[in-house]
Amino acid sequence: MDWLPPFLIPMSEVAPVTLGPADVPRWLFWAVAGPTAAGWVVTYLLAIRQAIVDKRVGVPVYMAAVDFAWEFSLTFILEQTPTQRGINFAWVIVNVFLMYQVFRYGRNDYPRLSPRAFTWSVLGVLVWAALLVMAGANEFHDLDGMYIGMVINVPLSASFILMLRRRGSSLGQSMHIATAKCVGSFFAGLTGFLLYPHRILFWVVVPTMVVLDIVYLVLLHRTMRAEGRSPWAFTARPHAEAVLVART
Repeated sequence: MDWLPPFLIPMSEVAPVTLGPADVPRWLFWAVAGPTAAGWVVTYLLAIRQAIVDKRVGVPVYMAAVDFAWEFSLTFILEQTPTQRGINFAWVIVNVFLMYQVFRYGRNDYPRLSPRAFTWSVLGVLVWAALLVMAGANEFHDLDGMYIGMVINVPLSASFILMLRRRGSSLGQSMHIATAKCVGSFFAGLTGFLLYPHRILFWVVVPTMVVLDIVYLVLLHRTMRAEGRSPWAFTARPHAEAVLVART
């Protein structure tokens, strides 16, 4: 193959995944990890509240199942660091409420599926995601779930955009949820860069998920304005007429 032009980028001499986390000051770690946790806590709590108000899930159905599989499998099944297992356990509790809402309200987004088909499809995604998460975490020796968390965040961010398009309205959604998620994703990315500056994959995954979150913010804001709904009002709901027009 001497006739081929020389390659542009050489392969890493040492696989980045084999390099451990950087030694960073504790205060600096919590300066970025703290907003990450706060952003996701607010996201999930507001999503649970919005689902109760609008009877539509606040987190896309199948990605909620993936999230639950991620947290559950890395808490109870696959080895993780003791600190990470404790953090994951807290998220499992929150995800239990999200999954309850998935089975209660989720089929409103998929009216063509029978109750039986919907239930089994959600369970199937959950089991498949758990297997994939454990295989991926084991493959990367991902003891703190950093790789898996970043990778899952990309389809999660994209799924919010697809949920908005599928519904044709802002039902079950709010700018507060979208903003909190964007903040959580952004600082999660900063945490990844801080701890693992040598992991090249993060330089692709993190900008992607942040850009998708920003796109969702813009599209949701436009949708809410078109519905006559104040984007930053905490209790306002889309007008029924606007929702009907958006769906037709």
